[in-house]
Amino acid sequence: MNLKKFVLVLLIIIVSGTFNAHSKIYKLGEKLTTNQIKIDKKISIDLTEGDWFLARRDEAHWGWLTQFLFGFIRVENGKVVEAIEVYDGDLGATYMAYIDDEVYRMTFKDPYDGCYDRPEYYLVEVFKAGIVHNCMVVGHRDMIKELNNPDDPTAKQNTTDYRIFLTENNLKFSNNIALYSTHRYFSRHNRNDWYRVSRFVDPGQFNAPKNKFLTEESSEYHKYNIDNHPKHKAIMEKWISNSAKFHKKFEIMNTAKKHHKLDLAKYIVDGESNIKKGNITKSLKQLNDLFKSGVLSEEEFIKAKKKILD
Repeated sequence: MNLKKFVLVLLIIIVSGTFNAHSKIYKLGEKLTTNQIKIDKKISIDLTEGDWFLARRDEAHWGWLTQFLFGFIRVENGKVVEAIEVYDGDLGATYMAYIDDEVYRMTFKDPYDGCYDRPEYYLVEVFKAGIVHNCMVVGHRDMIKELNNPDDPTAKQNTTDYRIFLTENNLKFSNNIALYSTHRYFSRHNRNDWYRVSRFVDPGQFNAPKNKFLTEESSEYHKYNIDNHPKHKAIMEKWISNSAKFHKKFEIMNTAKKHHKLDLAKYIVDGESNIKKGNITKSLKQLNDLFKSGVLSEEEFIKAKKKILD
């Protein structure tokens, strides 16, 4: 194998998940002690309140090429209700032509996924100039299909850690259908890092109506079906707003140049997301139960309640 092919294979290995090694940052199965993912000094992601675990971990190193991939899930009452997957690739400054070509291919030419319009994507916003790309994709995913029968037949190996973790801990998804967004940015002008973040959340976390159709193609959230389901469309619009807000933070974390940034203001609606409101409601109920049981005094209850609402 010549050097060019070796470099490209190494890059594909970690992104496709075929290399599995011990992470120096998070340990597989570890429960997070804070509501924040901190990958390095640049990428720090605030999490929804709850029990988060590391369910996937991949790592690869070859000289100047260093790559990590972490998959986190949030568990509530024995069900997976949310997941975040983070890829951090330090692509170095050597053999850039080889690597940049492969990054472009994986972003815009992959036949199964990427930063371009596909039937299963609800919304795609992308900036592309040469090797630079900044992209946000929003839609929905059939999580059972993603785990066990993905469109790309070689991608099932990506989910091995997840399937093992779910089986060993007797966990299932709270909903087959998840709202989905992915966020990518790469530019040699700023740094040699390529960051990708994918997010999945049970629509029920936004107080969505139940799904009657539980496959990717038949789902109420599919862009070809959604106009027939106005309540689900309203939830998708909230998710788009949530994703746009996240992407703006993602651009800041990546120190994206002004002319690389996406115009997402049109998607952002005022007010807090229902997922945060749901957490506040849950916290207030728990606090009220503690007060009624005598664990908290009235003074302690009032102070704690004020802290939650502030």
